[in-house]
Amino acid sequence: MEGFILAAIGAGLAVGLSGFGSAIGSGLAGASASGVIAEKKQEFVTGLIFEALPQTAVIFGFVIAIMIVGEIKEGMSLLMGAKMLGAGLAMGIAGLTPIGQGPAAAAGIGSSARSPATKVNNIVYTAIPDLSVIMGFVIAFMLISA
Repeated sequence: MEGFILAAIGAGLAVGLSGFGSAIGSGLAGASASGVIAEKKQEFVTGLIFEALPQTAVIFGFVIAIMIVGEIKEGMSLLMGAKMLGAGLAMGIAGLTPIGQGPAAAAGIGSSARSPATKVNNIVYTAIPDLSVIMGFVIAFMLISA
């Protein structure tokens, strides 16, 4: 029974922590986007792109949580449960990355509105923190698959 509990906690951490990080990051970007469109309504799509980028963490967290839940079986060993907990922690902690990504997105929205030629550069600056999320996803995937 202990393995089942650890796995369930892992699934919750994978989606819960990454959802928390994504909500903060998207909230920061959305606040900036709201300010920009007050003056330049044509920047709505740009703001939407920047606000969506921090959401990748919760998508990856959701996938890992589903994979963990798919592995939960009656009589799951403590070792298997610990692996699932580790996978959930790896994804969940990496999923907090959007907390730092949000300010980059917010700045990118303002910069792109003032100088549209910088839009692609700012999208790249905002997307780079997602490398941490991808690394957490890969490790979590490897733990579940092993």
